[in-house]
Amino acid sequence: MLTSDSGERGRGAGLVRRIYVIRLVGYVMGLPPILLHLHAQHAGAWLLASVLVICLIWPHVAYLQAKRAAQPIVRERVNLVCDSAWGGWLAVAIQLAPIGTIVILLMFALDNMAVGGWRLFLAGTLASACAVFLGVVILGAPSVLIGAESYIAFAWLPVAVVYPLVLAKTTHDVSAKLIERSARLRELSERDSLTGLVNRGTVAGSLQALLAGAEGAQERISVLFIDLDGFKTVNDALGHNVGDELLVKMAKRLAACAHDDEIVARYGGDEFVIVARHSKENGADRRSILSEAVLQAVSTPIDVGGHELLLGASIGVSSFPDDGRDAAGLLHSADIAMYAAKNRGRNCYELYQPRMRAEADARLRLSARLRKAIESGGLRLHYQPQVDMRTGELRGLEALVRWNDVDFGEIQPSDFIAVAETAGLVSHLGEWVLGAACGQVVAWQRLGLRLPRISVNVSPLQFANKELPTIVTNAIAQAGIHPSRLELEITESVFLNDDEGTDAMFAALKRVGVRLALDDFGTGYSSLGYLKKAPFDKIKIDQSFVRGATQPGSRNGAIIASITSLAHALGMDTTAEGVETLDELDLVRMHGCSHVQGFIYAHPLDATAAGERLRTGLAAVAKGPRSSRAPRQTMLRKVMLDHHGQIYNGTIRNISTTGALVEGLWNVPIGTIFEIQISEHHAVTATTRWCTQDRMGLEFAAPLRRDSSGRIEAVEDNAALVRRPLKKAG
Repeated sequence: MLTSDSGERGRGAGLVRRIYVIRLVGYVMGLPPILLHLHAQHAGAWLLASVLVICLIWPHVAYLQAKRAAQPIVRERVNLVCDSAWGGWLAVAIQLAPIGTIVILLMFALDNMAVGGWRLFLAGTLASACAVFLGVVILGAPSVLIGAESYIAFAWLPVAVVYPLVLAKTTHDVSAKLIERSARLRELSERDSLTGLVNRGTVAGSLQALLAGAEGAQERISVLFIDLDGFKTVNDALGHNVGDELLVKMAKRLAACAHDDEIVARYGGDEFVIVARHSKENGADRRSILSEAVLQAVSTPIDVGGHELLLGASIGVSSFPDDGRDAAGLLHSADIAMYAAKNRGRNCYELYQPRMRAEADARLRLSARLRKAIESGGLRLHYQPQVDMRTGELRGLEALVRWNDVDFGEIQPSDFIAVAETAGLVSHLGEWVLGAACGQVVAWQRLGLRLPRISVNVSPLQFANKELPTIVTNAIAQAGIHPSRLELEITESVFLNDDEGTDAMFAALKRVGVRLALDDFGTGYSSLGYLKKAPFDKIKIDQSFVRGATQPGSRNGAIIASITSLAHALGMDTTAEGVETLDELDLVRMHGCSHVQGFIYAHPLDATAAGERLRTGLAAVAKGPRSSRAPRQTMLRKVMLDHHGQIYNGTIRNISTTGALVEGLWNVPIGTIFEIQISEHHAVTATTRWCTQDRMGLEFAAPLRRDSSGRIEAVEDNAALVRRPLKKAG
């Protein structure tokens, strides 16, 4: 409101100054012929004084009144009516001399019409008539001096000629500014003020107009709905200024991907829309070409504010008329397809399918069910043992949230945690887990069971909450456990901001008395600088380093050894996650890991089973295979499968050197042979070994090669097009 008022006052002040100049010019120019009239009729001193006050003092008084008014323009309208009244008095003062009277009254009538239109013109005319009437009553009936009028008339000539020109020029300037301002306002209403792209309302209107023209024609319209993957992390961690600069640069990249006749718009936040026109024949090609161009443009590293950032994009594509008959329908369908792309693994595009709408509705229902489950205690915790390699005893349990919904059944944590992030429920979920875990410790203590420690994951969103130390303190106090029994697992991403607030949060948590563990070490923020001051008690080695570490040529073992050496030098424990085989257990023990967590000791246990495990004592025995099958990499990559020239689209869910799990093709006969384009430079022949509904297992004709880090070369060759991790320059 203050900004709006200030703007109105600023615009009003400009108009008031212009009116002041016109008023002053008019009165000063009209004064000489009026004085000639008064001299010719031998007017009294008091009449002369009234004329001088009106012509020389009133313009300044009117300007000051309008300048100081809360609403300058409204006050100026009142002043113009006063001008008309003074004009009536001046006309009577010159004995209603015809030419002078016409010039005076016409001059003020023009002012009123220019500023206020017919309403102000009529008000001014009425004021002039009243003033003339009062003047005649006071001064008496006029007696026009014909002789004087003949030579005085020439004195009115400059006023009659110059004043309208001044008024016209001023009116033109005001009109030009109004037109310019109107054009600017129209531009602001149609374009995004940050990126300069057309905005949400404009793209919807333009799309509707295109659809009207394409109806019944061979022309087709496609909509790409683009969401920047990882933008929120950048915006939260590096600040809104960096986020804004990133949006501007990404907008330029997206505009460069489109043709001149295609529309690129910022839809809101980190969402963009591209509207493409194409013929019916080349529609599929244009959609895929444009989508691939956008993915390539967005995933190219970008420098913003001194930070090299790597982002991705999730793109949903819809087409007229198949996916919507109007603008709203097409945009909604593309939006739904975009969320399907996110669920596929991000940094890819998805064409809208009717089933996606049902899936979107299911996600909406799922978020509502999750909120209710958090509030009503519908979630439960499972606990996975953490074993001390030095003593062979169970040293703690990690609390892992699980959800079995009445309607949806058992829901994977990765699925409902993603829903929690989208629905803004992460903090509520984290608080519930913290309270439930502390409460379970007390329940076991009452049963006489000994538990050294329990670990709880803290999300970056929870860590960013300044109230986190208070929340932790309240959970500990309410449960009545010792703070040292609680260990908070925090990921590296909290260091992206790297500011005093992060240091203060760590200090506050340590004052509470809890232990701190650095979770998923080596998979996020690529800097070791934070270890110099962050008060961690433990480093958890991510399972991606454990998986495949025993394979020939893998460097994962060296990485594990380096991490354990670093932790030992810093006085920290280490926990190797995801240990599943005896070979992996031997390797992490050899490299000095102090603790192990994984299926080799136990799967996550529910509260009852975990209690029974504690009842048997703390001694832990490793049980599992000596070695595992060929290590598999989990992934979500769209691929093309060629069967005797017939092309099918599928998605690789996981892959090893000898085979892959592919979904998207239904009821494929056993023994069917495909040529699969895994990446840009790698194609492989594979045979179907099993198929269940839309999933099938493929065996490669020849094993794929691994690189020096143990990862599959064919996958890593094109990884930039599938997954772009966010990192902050060192």
